Amino acid sequence: MRFAHLADIHLGFEQYRLPYRAEEFAQAFRKTIEKVVEEKVDFILIAGDLFHQSRPSPETIKEAIEILSIPKENGIPVFAIEGNHDRTQRRISAYHLIESLDLLYLVGLREEKVENEYLTSEKIGGKYLVKGVFERGGKSVEIHGLKYMSAAWLERNRLSDIFKPESDAILMLHQGIKELIERMMGVIPESQRDYFELKMEDLPKGYVYYALGHIHRRFETNYDIGKVVYPGSLQRWDFGDYELRYRWDGRAFKPKAGIEKGFYIVEDFEPRFVELKVRPFVDIRIEADEETAKREIKRLSTKIPSEAFVRLDLKWERPFDVSTFRDLLDVKYLYIRTRFERKLKTAKGGELPRPSEYFLPVELKAIELTGEKKFEAVDAVVELFLGEGWDEKPKNKPREKPEEKLKDEEKPTEKDEISEKREAKKLEKVEKKEETKAKVKPKKGSDLLAWLGGER
Repeated sequence: MRFAHLADIHLGFEQYRLPYRAEEFAQAFRKTIEKVVEEKVDFILIAGDLFHQSRPSPETIKEAIEILSIPKENGIPVFAIEGNHDRTQRRISAYHLIESLDLLYLVGLREEKVENEYLTSEKIGGKYLVKGVFERGGKSVEIHGLKYMSAAWLERNRLSDIFKPESDAILMLHQGIKELIERMMGVIPESQRDYFELKMEDLPKGYVYYALGHIHRRFETNYDIGKVVYPGSLQRWDFGDYELRYRWDGRAFKPKAGIEKGFYIVEDFEPRFVELKVRPFVDIRIEADEETAKREIKRLSTKIPSEAFVRLDLKWERPFDVSTFRDLLDVKYLYIRTRFERKLKTAKGGELPRPSEYFLPVELKAIELTGEKKFEAVDAVVELFLGEGWDEKPKNKPREKPEEKLKDEEKPTEKDEISEKREAKKLEKVEKKEETKAKVKPKKGSDLLAWLGGER
């Protein structure tokens, strides 16, 4: 048994507001379907985001109908689920329209019972779990699936309570799985649930193949008795989804290859990736002065194809004219991102310390309040000066040495102690006088400084 697994097609996506990019997304889908037919597959799985929006334009729907007519004419059924981009809370979606033309078969939880050559239904609560069924050459497989669901819904509804395979079966989901995303992109904090909706332990066991969508990078691994596979998107999604990346190390650009785009052909549940040649995305970053940046970008430009989309990330201590780079990089689309940050240096050449290292929190707050162009927070500043918080110490303030560790010449003498007692008495008198002043409330506005100086 042989089938194709694809996802994240995004028909109708005018990337960067460029209408021709929507045409290229459609071309990638058409090329994929044509290759799939050449592979003589038994059926096709589309694991969500066939469309970029839940309300695709008439032109986009027309394109989908024309392309999906190709497998229909070749007797190849297409099973699909809705993704987060094209799902709808309404009863009828664009998928139902295409299904009514017998161009695809929508699996998942549905309001109505569906029974035909390729679909069967099972009652679950108040809904029907509609499953795909394919039989050929004495072999059969069920295709289970669910449209994109939020993390909150999946916390209330366990997938293992819904999906219980009894024979060879495939599960289609359009969800992010925490552990797999971390293996592809790095660790994700538990608090950032926008990046994933499931954990590996949430996947129901017993499936021979898990056909996933939603993550735009291809990835495959094992789980229980089956394969877990993300085919990725057919087209490059952004500059993080690059074909080539160049990073300047101070002497030369270091290249790094990105992830290929395409789909999977799966034979006897073993996936084989088929690459598509799509528009290249190149991501360049350099931190250098204007002369160096121009010289090195000119050299690098000979390695970048003219049809590429390029992001150029420039960083330096002072601004310079970046318009020249548009002439140096003769490419289809160029996005220039600049970050010019002047670093203040100390006399010894190091960077200046952070204010928090030498100022108390109460002092920083006072600086913040009095630094406004229109200074009106008089009462707030007064409260800071009269309130608590002065016992704290800045991070880098030198610690006082314990008396027992002082050198002999640093230890207080008898004369010093007498002097300190005298000073203490003087200080006590001053403090009493200041307490008397503190009991008098300040006048607002211009009298503040006079009040702080002791005048009333």
